[in-house]
Amino acid sequence: MNPDVYELTRTIFLQAVQPGPSYEPVCFATELAKFEAQAEDSQLDAKGIEEALDAELPWRNHLYQSHKLQPEEYDTWIKVIRWLIQSLLSTDIETKGGARRFQVLLTVLGALDVDFEGLNTISEKLSDSPISRIITLTLQALRLAPENLDPQSKECLQKISSEVKDGNLKMLQHAQRLFHLRLQSDIQTPIFLLWKLDPEKLAHLIKSHDSIIFDILVCTVLKANAPLFALQVDSIPFKFISMSWLEIAKSARTQIDAIKVHEKILLQVAKTPYWKGWMQATCEHLVAGTEHYQALAEALTQLAEPQWRDFIFALAPSKSKSSAEYVADILVYVESKLSCAQAKKIWSIAFERWENWDYGMRERYYFLGSPQVCTFDFPVAKYYSHMPTEERNELEQGLQAEILHIEQRWFSSESELCTERNRLASRLRLVRHGSALAAGSADTLPAPAQPDSEYAEVRYRWSIS
Repeated sequence: MNPDVYELTRTIFLQAVQPGPSYEPVCFATELAKFEAQAEDSQLDAKGIEEALDAELPWRNHLYQSHKLQPEEYDTWIKVIRWLIQSLLSTDIETKGGARRFQVLLTVLGALDVDFEGLNTISEKLSDSPISRIITLTLQALRLAPENLDPQSKECLQKISSEVKDGNLKMLQHAQRLFHLRLQSDIQTPIFLLWKLDPEKLAHLIKSHDSIIFDILVCTVLKANAPLFALQVDSIPFKFISMSWLEIAKSARTQIDAIKVHEKILLQVAKTPYWKGWMQATCEHLVAGTEHYQALAEALTQLAEPQWRDFIFALAPSKSKSSAEYVADILVYVESKLSCAQAKKIWSIAFERWENWDYGMRERYYFLGSPQVCTFDFPVAKYYSHMPTEERNELEQGLQAEILHIEQRWFSSESELCTERNRLASRLRLVRHGSALAAGSADTLPAPAQPDSEYAEVRYRWSIS
């Protein structure tokens, strides 16, 4: 990669907007004539245009390498860019062929740029021109169903779109994996320029198109800028898709506070019916240290019981230590920002979720090789910590008695006996930890479970899972 190519491109475009000689590339007239000869609903052959430019201006393909432009190549680049900009500003799309001429001009201009560095540099100088209005009209007419999709993929796209409208945002994750769109300058350039010149118009287009394909197109063009721009867009699917570029925003754009942007988007989503689907798509298995993890903790402190419920019920009831730790970390932070009465609502919701799950006892393949940790260890222990002492002690004694007399019950197999004993012991450890929290313990989670005795370890086939 030539480290000077971006600075060179910015310099070229800045010089091109100054008065001076211009040059029309020979291939422009040829490619425009081809496009005008096609049917009215035909798509521009952007690949053909780029190949024609390669043949006429062969140096453009060497810009990313350590190729030093010759003086005549440097001058030609400036003159061509100058001619393209002047032609764009003077083209009247109301005249016959004007719209197609504008489209070809914009495509050639984008093809002669490098990662939009040039257009980004001169965009302010185009802000008073009618270009954004013309681009809007061009994008409104954009055909959004990719022609190269096979019938099965088109059917899949329709199904995904329908599911997303019903709130199933997990399907958007499938869509991003399924549709790898190869963007060419005829699509990329108008999207990028409209974002620079009039982001409100682009935001309105996204909402009016209501298309997963268009959402992916825009995010692919904007890359690291997509999440920040998503704050302006009244489209939950677009916001969701833009999150895929959050890590890029963190590394490539240090002035973007990725966590704050994510938090703001979550708060926007929380005001819509899509919140539950967003939680189900992103919170089933939390990953510590991510922007989502940190932003979610901040957002939850500013929300209320309905949103807390959707978050808790989206969590997978895992029996892993890491899951218990991640959820505890988030909820410890949330608790520090809420009143005791507010936090108790979260503990009650978590207890309800945990009680219904009950360590998977209703699952088909159900076996516990030892007392288990689980996702809800911390909030359930907190629930017990607020229980009246007498009631909690009575519950603890009852569980101890059940464990002590477990051999007096009938079980169809030894595995069933061991599993039931470990289920009761799993519950008992949280009741006991609730008592410890009530007494002022600083330990967020209960200590790892240990066998009661050597006999219990052998008799109940103790295993560390």
